[in-house]
This record gives sequence, C-alpha cells and structure tokens, in this order.
Amino acid sequence: MKIIVALDNIRDPVQALQFAGDLYEHVDGFKINHLIWDHPVNFSDKEFFVDFKLWDTPNTIKAVIEKIIQRGATMTTVCTHNNDKVFKELEQYRNDIKLLGVTFLTSWTPQDQFKICKQMPMEMWRDHLRSIEGFYGTICSPKDVTDIDYIDFENLFKRVCPGITYGFNNSGQVRTTTPKEAQDLGADYIVIGRAVTESEDPIETIKEIRETLASSSS
Repeated sequence: MKIIVALDNIRDPVQALQFAGDLYEHVDGFKINHLIWDHPVNFSDKEFFVDFKLWDTPNTIKAVIEKIIQRGATMTTVCTHNNDKVFKELEQYRNDIKLLGVTFLTSWTPQDQFKICKQMPMEMWRDHLRSIEGFYGTICSPKDVTDIDYIDFENLFKRVCPGITYGFNNSGQVRTTTPKEAQDLGADYIVIGRAVTESEDPIETIKEIRETLASSSS
C-alpha cells in the first residue's frame, strides 16, 4: 500500500514545499489542492496528486485537465456527479494521468450521503463506478472498500483512501480509519494529512506508520 501526504492544510506554499522536501524519501507522493496550485511544483519520481474534484462543463473540465497534465501531475480527481459527456471527453487522457472518481466524501455522514445522492450506498457505488469506466481508481473511505469490492470484484479500480488518522489528530473527517485498518480493508493508497503535517516529528511518524503496515502484512 502506498502513502501519499496531503499538503492541503499548509497554507504557505513555500513552507508546504519545504515540508515535502523533508519527507521526500519517506513517502510515495504528495497531494495538493487549490491553495498552492500557483506555486511551481516538481515531484518528479513521486505521485503528484492534484485534488480539484472537478465538476463543471465538459469543455471546462477538459481545459483544466490539460493544464494539470502540463504541470506534471500524475493523479487528479473528477466528481462522478458530472454527466456522461464529461466522462466521454476524458477518455482521451486516460493514458496521460491517473483519473480518480470522487463520489462520497469522507467528511460526509451516512445521512449526508443519502440526502445528496438519493440512493443507498450500494446503488450509489454501482452507478458511479459505471460512469467512470476506464478511470484508474476511485476515492473512498477504507470503510467503503467492502461495498466497492462487491461491485468491482475484478479490482478494475484502485482504492485511494483519505480519512486516515494516526495518533491524536483532529482531521475534520467523519469516516476515518488508521493506516493499518485501511491496509486490512484493502486500500491501495492512503492519503494522510494533519496526522503527519502537524506531527512534532513528521519523518518519525511516517517511519512508525511504515513499521505498523509492515508488521501487519508479515
């Protein structure tokens, strides 16, 4: 399982990139959102995950995706609530970047999910995974992986899981797990933010997480 560190809560772009440099040899990639998009970023041999959760017209999403690819990103998110024309337009980029569908945020409660999607979770995942056929993966809580496995039993989609906590951490998320729980549930990637970026010793925290994952898989 791969570890991506979210830099989203570090508001100063220079500080965020310095932090990434300190952790560079210890993780598999970094995630950014709009807050440091304007700052030059080069993660070369690491995953460079741009998380915009795109939801717009086909032409607008196409233009943004092209800009994200030009910036060297390796992964990006597209909201699965877009219409079919958007996903048809994105077929041409599937070999250029790892497209990830976003359906059910880890900050949503089950009540939020039903209010927004008007479907039970299994029906929601079935319809939304069908809409992103050909994408690299789906964003999901590790707690959703069992439902997704039932639908995507061939593992056509990578499970990229935010909502990861470690130690004492107020992440603002609702449906959370530890890194070990995420690995046991079948996550392919975990995305972890404040538990690392607000740690007194971020490198030691990552090393501890790695040791926990290694011991649980042995």
